[in-house]
Amino acid sequence: MVKEIEKDVLIRQHILRSTVSNYGAKVIMLGTWFLLTPFILHQLGPDGYGLWVVVGSATAYGTLLNFGISGAVIKYVAEHRAKGESQQAASLVATALCLYSVLGLIAIAISLAIAPLFPLVFNVLPEQRSTAISLVRLMGLGVGISIPCATATAVLWGLQRFDASNFLNVAGTILTAAGIVAVLLLGGGVLGMVAVSILVTLLMQVPTVWFINRLAPDLRFGWRGANRALVRTVMSFSWPLFVIDAGDRLQNKTDEIVISAFLPISAVAPYAIARKLSEVAQILTDQFMRVLLPLASRLNAENDQARIRSIYIIGTRLTLTIFLPVGCSLIVLAPPILTMWVGAEYADYAYLVTILTVASLIDTSQWPAGSILQGVARHRPLALISIGAGIANVALSMALVRAFGLTGVAMGTLVPTMVACLGFMLPYSMHAIGVEKAQMMRQVFLPAWLPVIPMGSTLYLLDKIFEPSSLFSIMAVAGAGVTVYVATYMTFSASEMERQTCRSMVVNIKSVAGSCFNRA
Repeated sequence: MVKEIEKDVLIRQHILRSTVSNYGAKVIMLGTWFLLTPFILHQLGPDGYGLWVVVGSATAYGTLLNFGISGAVIKYVAEHRAKGESQQAASLVATALCLYSVLGLIAIAISLAIAPLFPLVFNVLPEQRSTAISLVRLMGLGVGISIPCATATAVLWGLQRFDASNFLNVAGTILTAAGIVAVLLLGGGVLGMVAVSILVTLLMQVPTVWFINRLAPDLRFGWRGANRALVRTVMSFSWPLFVIDAGDRLQNKTDEIVISAFLPISAVAPYAIARKLSEVAQILTDQFMRVLLPLASRLNAENDQARIRSIYIIGTRLTLTIFLPVGCSLIVLAPPILTMWVGAEYADYAYLVTILTVASLIDTSQWPAGSILQGVARHRPLALISIGAGIANVALSMALVRAFGLTGVAMGTLVPTMVACLGFMLPYSMHAIGVEKAQMMRQVFLPAWLPVIPMGSTLYLLDKIFEPSSLFSIMAVAGAGVTVYVATYMTFSASEMERQTCRSMVVNIKSVAGSCFNRA
């Protein structure tokens, strides 16, 4: 019994440490791109920015050629390391790297072939056509390089060394941002931006591989040791992830393509800005989600089903409690945020932020289930759900865009997401993991949603009274709303474990602050 309690404590500490590391990195990266986005928009203009977004959305489909192999790397590295099977883990990593290298070359070849066709399909301005062709080729090269480079990051995640991965991501983001600013100021334009990103991707592979060799020298990261017999093992796990990724691309990377095909390409800019803002809550929530896949894989290897159910319940509740205060703040304060961030002319598109944030909330609420089901290798039905929602998204967006413009495209995202996640994925996940409806309502949905009522009321009143317009005033109003949510949650909804974790965090912060003060 004592060992079980100690194991629970170690799991909580691991989740907390990894999540805090993820959040620290993501806050820095979000802040960097928050400052960089209006600069890029100003330098490129609506047409240039729209072209960049559309080509990026189109070439993002090239990442489907990773076939979900990185997910297999994360799962099997975690499982083999838990069982002490270092040789098997090293062979699997080498096999994945060889597969990725071939797939990367295929991605580059495809981009070179389709580049001349791009201006013929989309509403590209005549003076932008040559740039569009070169941009497709260059972004395709970037995708082809990024596919094999994803192997090293997947290994770090499988080793559950999110601290090392986050450090490298922050360094790469800062280098990329600095390079983009320099290139744009020197007149390099959108092609220079993409070239900088490719260069940084290559450079960051050096410290990433060094970290792997330092943390797990027995893995011997490289192509040597690949085993053809493992290809079937990898692909049998990863093909549903490929289908899930395809559905995700259709849901999240197609709206801008539909807009550019039916509307002027300049209409892409406001939609892309609204989507980027609506994704903030999802991006922050994702930092917690990354921990679940390797953890579930390890617990599954140990046949610990009770803890897997517990992680699903706690993970889904925490996902909602992280997303809801941020998402609610974005919805209420979207007009002043857009005005302050990219200009008053974009404030009229705040309604898009509301629609896309709701869609993002529904989608994100099922991410813990997706991660855990991948960890226990019961994720195949999710592939059908995801691809069905993606196809419905594209079809509905195309049907609504002519009559309702950008609103129709946004609704084309919201409706299929709602049906797929709440109508299919939630019931399947609860059945597969073994959780009852009453348990989910009592331990997940009611505790997370109850604080939204006082928080939403607070945000609405403060917005009407103070009409925030500066960064400081917007953050102050949002901070007040989040404080109300947290206070209500901790008073009425939080479990004893969550209260204990928060008390431990406060004690640790005080201890660190006291040490720094004494040294000073």
